[in-house]
Parts: sequence; structure tokens; C-alpha cells
Amino acid sequence: MAKSKSVIGRFFKFNPNNFWEVFVRVQIILWTFILFVVLFFVGVNSGLLGKMPDLDAIQNPNSAVSTTIYSADFEVLGSYYTENRIEVSYDELSPYLVKGLVATEDKRFYDHSGIDLKGLFRAITLAFVPGQDGGGGSTLTQQLAKNLFHSDFQHAGVSKRLFQKIKEWVLAAKLERTFTKEEIINIYFNTVGFHYNSYGIKTAAFTYFYKTPKELKPEEAALLVAMLNGPALYNPRTHVERAMDRRNLVLRRMTEFAAITQHQCDSLSKLPVKINFHNPDYREGSATYIREYIRQELKNWCDKNKKPDGTKWDVYEDGLKVYTTIDSRMQKYAEAAVAEHLTGLQDAYFKEWKGKDPWKFGSRAKPDLLDKMMKQSERYQDLKAQGKTDAQIKKIFETKIKMEVFNWHGDKSQSVDTVMSPLDSLRYYLQIIQVGFLAVDAKSGEVKAWIGGPNIRYFQLDHVKKTTKRQVGSTMKPFLYAFALERNYEPCTLIPYLAPECPGIDASWNPDGTDKWAEGAMVPMKDGLAASDNRITSRIMCDINDPNGLVQFAHQCEIESKLDAVPSLCLGTCDISLYEMVGAYTCFANLGTYSKPYFIKRIEDKDGNVLAEFGEVHKEAIPEKTAYTLTEMLKGVINKGTAASLRPRYGLQMPLAGKTGTTQSNADAWFMCYNPDIVIGAWVGFEQPSVHFASNRSGAGATAAMPIVGAFLRKSFNDRAVQLKHNEFSAPADSSSILGLNWSCTPEMDTLKKNNSPGH
Repeated sequence: MAKSKSVIGRFFKFNPNNFWEVFVRVQIILWTFILFVVLFFVGVNSGLLGKMPDLDAIQNPNSAVSTTIYSADFEVLGSYYTENRIEVSYDELSPYLVKGLVATEDKRFYDHSGIDLKGLFRAITLAFVPGQDGGGGSTLTQQLAKNLFHSDFQHAGVSKRLFQKIKEWVLAAKLERTFTKEEIINIYFNTVGFHYNSYGIKTAAFTYFYKTPKELKPEEAALLVAMLNGPALYNPRTHVERAMDRRNLVLRRMTEFAAITQHQCDSLSKLPVKINFHNPDYREGSATYIREYIRQELKNWCDKNKKPDGTKWDVYEDGLKVYTTIDSRMQKYAEAAVAEHLTGLQDAYFKEWKGKDPWKFGSRAKPDLLDKMMKQSERYQDLKAQGKTDAQIKKIFETKIKMEVFNWHGDKSQSVDTVMSPLDSLRYYLQIIQVGFLAVDAKSGEVKAWIGGPNIRYFQLDHVKKTTKRQVGSTMKPFLYAFALERNYEPCTLIPYLAPECPGIDASWNPDGTDKWAEGAMVPMKDGLAASDNRITSRIMCDINDPNGLVQFAHQCEIESKLDAVPSLCLGTCDISLYEMVGAYTCFANLGTYSKPYFIKRIEDKDGNVLAEFGEVHKEAIPEKTAYTLTEMLKGVINKGTAASLRPRYGLQMPLAGKTGTTQSNADAWFMCYNPDIVIGAWVGFEQPSVHFASNRSGAGATAAMPIVGAFLRKSFNDRAVQLKHNEFSAPADSSSILGLNWSCTPEMDTLKKNNSPGH
């Protein structure tokens, strides 16, 4: 011990006048210090100050990446996320973003190796000089290290923060050795947050400007770079002036970095902050219902499919890319058509029923509906669980409070603040018009537009899905007429305008007709369909007398819902989903071939590797002649029948066939329409069938549902980018099968058909 002390003592006791002795000792101290620093950082890298990420973790940072939903025209429809993050490549970044980031956050980024000693020394020195700002000592690489691996330290104490800084230096050095400068900038932009649960520059550009990062203008790029210093502090929605000042600072820094000229800087700095905000919340934006349905389908797919390492895919964090069949333009046209029409229809509805409860009237009346809805509500159940009496609960439900309610409003559905009792809010929501809309490519089955309801924030029930079924009314009639064509009926087959005579059915069954013909008149079958006459339809049904055959025929067209084999089936007393109806009508549009509606084309991982592909499904459902002949008859519905106002009102010149539908008490309004390229279905009604329109004036298929389809067709066909064609319907490959059909229904032909009518 004494010996060691004497050695140390001799080391520190030396002759200061001996140059070489001083030089040797200084070298020993210097190299000892360097060795200590090296060993210390080696120790830090080995976990001396806590676990450090390995090289694989650095090369593959574990940032949660959103699953992104793309339209067929490659627009982002939405995403599912824990953190709303969509990764972007360096080539997809605007140069203004890159130069703005470097100029503002790390001017010597391209000159250092992760740690800027000069900047660090300046920051430490000027920190103690009053009135001087030395800036931050952290480089972009250090900030990236912090974002990737040490965000949990951001509110830590001084000692932990010091340890974090040391670890950041080590990680920064690793990052610089592992990645190029461009890759570091790219990863940085993919990890930073921008408020509103928007992570990464691609999500931010979409959220604040509805653009891709490549499309950002200099002032837009500067604003996003400005937000990096504090997304909430410089939020352009809530702190406009503060955001503008910070943006202008970034613009000045960009000028110093030669990213823009001084003249550009002066001009852009005068511009007000202007954003095009799109909330990334799944309940906002376009195609919300189909996005929610895709989310459910994707979760099912993830449960059944595994990654190469054997774990399940995560919808919210694995960065899946889902490419859909939805056309973003057609989807927006559909949404605009729905909102525009239903705003006026809702006003008309409230005027018709002013001061009355619709569910107390009509064939489906339920006088106690409001009371039942109250008792089924979550509020009522909570109050009951608290021990409140019925009288106390009723008083609470009748007390007015401030609330936010949905309201149809022009081209956008929105919420409005109001004062209303909970009971009145139930009464109000029962009367909000619901909607279902589906447009499908007739040949491929690709879903092009899908609207499941008014607003998914307020109404979660999707009125398109297979599980949501409503009475279809007269849109069922084409299946009977097609079935009749297969039983040797023809368009000019004469049907007597008389009460139906159904074997085994009460003679009192006599559906109301349109009164277009005198009692006993002989009516061509095609005219009965064009007028949607219940008497003609029921007469054909009873003449054929095969309800089971009609059920089987409908199932051939892929209607999967349970159908009762009763005569009234021909009038649409059955409940069927809009999804099934549109799919079934593809049989008519596509010369007898069923095209199954589908909406996901493929699923990829975040690197673009294809994980699953989904294609077209077709089935020969009915004969070509049957489909062609029925289509010619359904043209009559459009040209001179119940949908005759469609063409002149919306200026539609393309070939069209279709069918209106209205159910009992005007509870459900339908319109099915198609041409050779597209099949469209629209349903309008209410969540409860006992709520209904007051009359045909507002609640018939032609007035409640058809205008949505008309406006959609006009907008879609006028947009050349959508590429819908005006092609005529194709004839059967065997043209001889239709040569004998007579469409003129001349008197001579009438007599012939009368004598040879299958029902007489």
C-alpha cells in the first residue's frame, strides 16, 4: 500500500522545468482520459446506463405504422392506427421540407457525424450569457435517436435526462454509421408527431393540407417544419399568429440555406396561414362506413393469417396497405348527392309530420315506440342501476340540457349545438332519414361507392351490409317478371287487369293497382312492369302459381336472405340487404352472369410485399335471353314508367334500366338502376320501420331514393376521369333467341297473345 502511494506520489512530483517529463505526463493523462471516455461509451453501449437497442433495432426501428386504405385511383381513404403514421420514402419528400428542416434544426447536419461539438459548445457557452440564445445542442440525428428509443425520458429529472443525453450521443453515432444522411432525414420525418394523432410527414401533409409531402408548397412545408418545435404550441388551427411567426422564421432560415430566394421569402411571409384540414379520425372524411367494414374484415383476416415469424398481423401497428376497389371520385359524388337530396327531404318530412309522432300511424304503427327506445337507452339503464324510480327517470328525460345533435346540412352532414331534453333527442333521432347507397361495376363486381348511413359518429348501423335487411317492395318485381319469361311469357303477353286468382289463397287478396287501365283490360306484361302495377304483378304470380319456383329463381341470382314462398313475395314483402340486391341486379346488367360485389383487391405489408389478393367471382345465374329481355322491359321503367322523370331532371342520355320500389306506409324507398357498366342501388328510410314518410309525395322510391342515383350518375358520367361509357346493352351471343320477340304489341299481336297467354 505504501509502495503504491509512493508511485502515485512520484508521478505527481516531477520537475516542471523538464520538458520531456512534463510532455510524457501530459500524454499519459490525455490518453488515460481518452481511454476512460472510450471505455465509458463502450460501457454505455453495453448497457451501463440501461439497455441499449442493438443494430437490428436501429435498422428496423419499432415505430407503430398505420394500416393505410387506398382507393382504386390511389387516393388515401383513411387509416387504422395506434399512432396514425404512414411511412414515406425520401424521394416522396418535397425539397422544401428537407432544406427547411436542416436550415432550422441542424445547419451543420451534413458536416458532423451525429454530434455537433461546435454547436454543443456554443449552446453551453451562450446559455450563461444574458440575452443570448445559443440554440439547442442536439443534432437531427440525436433528435431522431430520442424519438426512436427514449421518448419515455422526455419528462424525466436532471440525472435521468443527463443519462439520456449520453445515450443519445451513442445512438446518434450508431445511426450515422448505419444510415446515409438522406436515410436519417427520411426516418426522422417518418417518426415525428404533428398533433391530432398525426405521426410522420405523410400523415401530417394529408391532415393539414390534404396533399402528399411532394406536393407541398414552400410556405406549407415551412409551416410543418415550424410545428416540429411544438405541435400544440404552433398549431395552425388554434394559434394562427404564433404558427405564422414560426413559419416565417423557417422561411428566413430557408433563405439563408438558399432553399428559396429573399424575394420569395418576403412574398411568402406576407401570406396568411391557410390550411385544408382533414381530421384523421376514422369517423371523419370520405367512405367512413366502408372503411369501418374493411377494418372488421381486415381484423378477421389478421386472425387467420400470420407473419413469417409466426405472430399475427396487427391492423393498427404493422403498416399494412389495403388497396380497395372504391373510386374516390365516385364515392364523393355519391356522398354529395346523398347530402344534397336528403337535406331538402328531411325538411319536407318534418313539415309533413309537424306536431305528430309518425310511429303512431300507418299499418306498422307502434304507439309505445318512444317509451321502449327510452327504456333501452344506456342513459335509462345507468339511472336504473343507480336506484332511480321510474318517475325520477322520466323527469330527468324530460329536463332540457345542452347537447350536440346531427343535422343534415347541404353538401355536408354536421353537428349542431342545441338545448333539448333527452326524450326529445330520442324523438328527434328516430326521425332522422337513413340511407344506403351502393355502386358496383357490373362486369367485375368491384364496389365503386358505398354509403352506409348519414354519419358514422351518430349512426353506426350500416344499411348496405348483408346483415342489414329491409323490405324491398317493388324492386323484387323484376325477379318475378324474369321468372315469367322463363315460363314462356313474353313482353307483349297480355295480362287481364283483374283481381288475382291464387289457388289456396283467400280470395280477398287483391293488391291495389295503379288504375291506369279499366277493369278487365288486357295489359301487355311490359307495361305492367313499367307502371309497377301490383295487380298485374300479382295476377302473373297467381297464374304461374309457383312461389317456390320464384324463391329458387331469386336464390339463383344470389339473394341469400330467407324468402317465404308465398304469393305476396312478388310484391317485395321480404327483407333483403342492399348488398344482395345490387349483386343480384348484376345478373340483369351482365347478360345473366352474376358478378359478386367485392371491395378489397389486395393486402400488402409496409414494404410492398403482397400478402393476399382478392379477385372477381362470377357465376352463370340465368339465361342470356332472360336477362336481355328483362333489361329491355326495365328500360321502359326509365323511359316511360315510374322513373320517367330521371332522364329529363338530370340530363341523362346513356342507356339505363331500373326499378323503383316503395313499401307499406312509405317506410322504405328504393331505386335500382343499371347500365352495361355499373349497377346502383339506393335505399332511403328510417332506423325503425314504424317511422315512415307521410305520403308518396315524399316517400315513394321515385321521390325519396331516385334523385340520389340521378345526381350521382350525372356527376360520374360528366367526369371523364371516371371513364363511364355510354355503351348499349349487349345482345345474347345467340341472336336468334331474341329475333321472335315482339315489342310493338300491335292489335294483331295482342289478339295472338291473348289466345296463347300461358295463364289463360
